Amino acid sequence: MRWYVLRAMSGRETQCREQIAALLRVHRLEDRVKQMLIPVERVTEVKRGKKVTSERKLYPGYIYVEAELDQQLIDLMRSVEGVGGFLGADPRHPDPLSPEEAERIVRIATAATPDEQRRELVQIPFKVDDRIKVKEGTFAGMEGVVKEINSSKGEVQALITVFGRQTPVWLEVWQVEPAV
Repeated sequence: MRWYVLRAMSGRETQCREQIAALLRVHRLEDRVKQMLIPVERVTEVKRGKKVTSERKLYPGYIYVEAELDQQLIDLMRSVEGVGGFLGADPRHPDPLSPEEAERIVRIATAATPDEQRRELVQIPFKVDDRIKVKEGTFAGMEGVVKEINSSKGEVQALITVFGRQTPVWLEVWQVEPAV
């Protein structure tokens, strides 16, 4: 079985998934679809003085499907109202996700805690001692060296020379790029 990405109307992903599951039962095809995932992020906010935890879809408009696809299954899923079809260049032969992409999506969707999920979501392309250049913010244009990485927050601590002194500065990953 391979993983595929099914486009669905944003906001109706769960309804589409349930309709597909019902159709699979009616046509006795449940064994051909192992699982259907809609990755969500658990968000805790304070509303009216109370802590409220809610779920927010990470990829609105998409359902991840692990299945043995054939034309019958493709047509069945596409027949559901709100489903636009599979991602891929050829609608008759959808492109499966690479094993690495599929594994990452499953890790994100099945993460036990919000911190584990955030760690999977935020990809930090730097290692300790990498040279970086600040793209945005107070230190824009300055270069430094990565000294520490906080993957749960998506930040790197870099040593940047400010007024002739090495100064440790925490920067978000999107603010920096590799120095050339």
